[in-house]
Amino acid sequence: MTFLVLNRRRILTDLAEWFPDSRTRLVVLTDRRALAGADPADVASSFLAFEVTDDYTGEATGRRAEELCRRHGVTRVLTTAETDLVRAARLRERLGLPGQDVTGATAYTDKHAMKTAAAASGVPVAAMRVIDGADALTEFAAEVGFPFVLKEVAGAAAIGMSVLTDELALKQAVERWQPGGPGGRMLAEEWIEGAVYHVNGLMSDGVVLQSWPSRYLHTQWSNFHEAAPYVSGMLHPDEPLFARLQDATATVVAALPPAPGILPFHAELFHTPDETIALCEIACRAGGAGIVDMHERAFGINLYRAGLLGQAGRGDEVTWNGPGTRLGYGWFPPQRGVLRAVPGRCTLPRALTYTTSATPGHRYEGPRSAVDTLAELHFSIDDDEPLVPVLHEVERWWTDAVRWD
Repeated sequence: MTFLVLNRRRILTDLAEWFPDSRTRLVVLTDRRALAGADPADVASSFLAFEVTDDYTGEATGRRAEELCRRHGVTRVLTTAETDLVRAARLRERLGLPGQDVTGATAYTDKHAMKTAAAASGVPVAAMRVIDGADALTEFAAEVGFPFVLKEVAGAAAIGMSVLTDELALKQAVERWQPGGPGGRMLAEEWIEGAVYHVNGLMSDGVVLQSWPSRYLHTQWSNFHEAAPYVSGMLHPDEPLFARLQDATATVVAALPPAPGILPFHAELFHTPDETIALCEIACRAGGAGIVDMHERAFGINLYRAGLLGQAGRGDEVTWNGPGTRLGYGWFPPQRGVLRAVPGRCTLPRALTYTTSATPGHRYEGPRSAVDTLAELHFSIDDDEPLVPVLHEVERWWTDAVRWD
């Protein structure tokens, strides 16, 4: 069997370890940014074929993927990123290859289709409407009131998302559909008040195989639009919400079209003041920020590796352990301004690893997405510690140590 790997993750050096037969089995088409400074010629020696593109999401890359499949007799197409799900599914259908089909990939990327299916299975979701013009947006505002959310139907990482809080914001949003505006389909959703949790793990054929809930300290909206620290940690299994979040996630996975083989998932859910668990969204790929590293430290399984092996029909190689210490991560985004001081190390006793790419004296323009970062921290959480105070402790350490002008 020969596999095409569509890649935009910094896992190129890992692929040869995950696939010991990579020199005869793997054809890799990768985003240049995934090279992380490595020499393409050195990387290419590990694979049957290797190509780099500067326009990874462009149509030309999709056409090149099909050409590579036909040239090398590819039998399966493997992905790790949400941007590849639908185009990989279309490629499989054109070539008659096994794996997730277009209907399944669309259900995990089109948030309206996703939440419609979840609601039909009894999972609460926000009131929503697909918006294709100014009239539809104005009508939705009249129905649900302010605030409400406007975002891309298949967006990610809070890019393109806005929160409309009043008539002025609505008027500005309406201009999107005026002559010369970007137009396009958007999704409007009623605002849901509450804490945001995420559940990460593995699924196969519509069944959750392994999962663990965690909590965000702030929403992705705040991470992106307010540059709030992206801090999260694993729940204790004795917490009342633990099983409820797992059960809600399993219901959503069962409601969506099943994909064959082991795949990672990343679900986000609200817990409202009236104790409702409502779906924010679910993705058929590993979560971003520090989730993959946290999951691997906790369970001994890399979610990228698991998904690639599952799509390759090698799911029997995917195993995991029970959790040891509870873990968390902090990703710290850039503010808008000049960075004057950044910690070179983390002084918290719970710190496991800390790295920073920040340059003091450099002017930053704020985060480019919800997962943009200047520094990354992984930390431990004792079993007897309440989670939220730990997350606040991590946030305070960062905000006290960093300085902006």
